[in-house]
Amino acid sequence: MDFLIEPQELQELARQDELLVIDARKAPEYAKGHIPGAVNFSTYDVFALDTRPSGLASFAQDMARRYAAVGVSKFRPIVIYEETTGMRAARDAWILQYLGHPRVQMLHGGLAAWRAAGCDMSLERTGDWTVALRVRERWELVIGCDEIAERLEQPGLTLLDVRDANEHAGRDNTSCCTRRGCIPGSRWIEWTEFLEAGKYKSPEAIRALLEKHGVDAGSEIVPYCHRGARSASTYYALLHAGLPKVRNYIGSWHEWSARSDLPVEMP
Repeated sequence: MDFLIEPQELQELARQDELLVIDARKAPEYAKGHIPGAVNFSTYDVFALDTRPSGLASFAQDMARRYAAVGVSKFRPIVIYEETTGMRAARDAWILQYLGHPRVQMLHGGLAAWRAAGCDMSLERTGDWTVALRVRERWELVIGCDEIAERLEQPGLTLLDVRDANEHAGRDNTSCCTRRGCIPGSRWIEWTEFLEAGKYKSPEAIRALLEKHGVDAGSEIVPYCHRGARSASTYYALLHAGLPKVRNYIGSWHEWSARSDLPVEMP
């Protein structure tokens, strides 16, 4: 798939000066070794607090400023990775695509696959950049809380809760969420079920997993989690499987639980 890149392909692409490689891991992990030239950066801790149109527009502008500060521009191809195929890299890849970046890829299998392929590692920290990133929001990639609420009782929309079992059942102790449970009518498949040995499962295996859980692959599928990271990983897993209609709920449970006017279900 064109949103995934394998280590050997990245090694060839890295010879191009304009390429920007982003290491989305935490700083101590980056310091122990990373892909040569990679910038250590992640927006994992920045929540989308309001997915109504004006809120998404503000979120997009904020993200654009943050990415521009590390050298992201529409003229530079971007490759993002973490230790394996994970939620931190997926969230940033999805946000950059939502902002309208034309060429964003994730390293399939992450740094573990890079090492396994015998590719070079570095301990040098990359210098700072400052550029401009013009936002072109891609509304077809995202869904907001209001649209979800309006369509809860309508056919054709499948909400996919990809959090862990305790979160889905409302047994978690997530301190920033005042309400527990799930969005009414959600199907539950934990995000790790779409992965195997640090990479996405085959398209056939992903489709079989959906069928096992009673998910109609032909419906519009909206994954959500807590902050839109695990759901971003699932978003790409579903694209990898060739599903035609997928959107990510970037606000996820953090936003939904904070809105007292939105319904909550306890499975």
